[in-house]
Amino acid sequence: MLGAWFKQVWRNWMDYPLRPGQIWAGKYRVEHFLGMGSYGQAYRAVDLATGGVVLMKRAKPSKGKSARKMLGRESEMMQRLDHPQIPQRLEDAAHRGEKALVMAFAEGETLEDSILGLRRAFTQQEALRIVRELLRPLRHLHEAGYVHRDVRTPNVIECGERVFLIDFGLACRIGELPSDERKTVDEREPSGFADSWGPVKKRMRDPYPTSDLYGLGHLFLFMMYAGYTPYEGQEERGWEEELELEPEVKRFVQGLLESRWMTAAECEAELEVLLSRIKLGAENDEVDAASQL
Repeated sequence: MLGAWFKQVWRNWMDYPLRPGQIWAGKYRVEHFLGMGSYGQAYRAVDLATGGVVLMKRAKPSKGKSARKMLGRESEMMQRLDHPQIPQRLEDAAHRGEKALVMAFAEGETLEDSILGLRRAFTQQEALRIVRELLRPLRHLHEAGYVHRDVRTPNVIECGERVFLIDFGLACRIGELPSDERKTVDEREPSGFADSWGPVKKRMRDPYPTSDLYGLGHLFLFMMYAGYTPYEGQEERGWEEELELEPEVKRFVQGLLESRWMTAAECEAELEVLLSRIKLGAENDEVDAASQL
C-alpha cells in the first residue's frame, strides 16, 4: 500500500501542469492548462512568432516512451487529415527531452461544458443537427483509413454554427488495434455517455467505423437527456420510453446503436432524408395552423 502511494505521488509530481507564462521550445508561451488524458496534457498556448493561439498537447511525462509513441502516432495520422472541422496539425515540438504536438486551436465550448457547466438542454432538431455536422469530419476520417473511437461530449466543440471534432489520441487505422493500448488507455469511466461505461466500452474501442456511429448514438442520447426530468417516483425505463422522440428519429438512433450502417457516408445520406421529412412535416403543420386562423 505504501509503495503504491509513493508511486502515485511520484506520478502526480511528474505530471504537474506547466505553469502559465512558461516558454516551450523557445516558440510557444503557455497560457493555461486545459486538461489531462491517459497519456497527454492539453494547453492553450501562444505562438510567439505570429501571436496566434494554438493547442499544445504534451506527452505525459510519467508515461515515458509509451506516451511519446502514442503522441507520434497521433501526429502522423493528423498529417493525413485535411478537414475544416478537424483542427489542423502544425508541428511536433521538443523541449528538454519532452515532446508536444502543436495544433490549431478550436475556439468554442465543448458539449460537455455546455451540458454540465452551462446546464444547456437540446431540442431534437438541435441534437440531430450536431450529429449531422459530426458525420462530415467522421466521413473524412474514415475515408482516410482511420477511426476516432472516442466520439463523446468532451471531444466535440461548438462555435456558433460550427462544430469541431477534436482529440484523436485514441484514433487508429481501421481494423488495426494498437498493440500497446492496454498499457496506455485510461480505464476510468469517462463522461459523455447515456449509459455506464462498462457496457459500451468494447463497442466504442473496436477499430471500425461502426464504433464512431455507435458513439454518435450515445452522444445524441446524452444531449437529449440533458433536458430530461423524470417524474417523482417514476421507475427507470429505457430511452425509447423516457425520451419524447419522433418515431423516425427513434429508428435512426437505434440504427446508430445497432450498426445498421457500415460507413459514415451511408449514415449521412439516411440522416439527410430524415431531416428533410422532419422539415416538410413542420412546414405542413404551419400551413394547417395558418388555415385554421
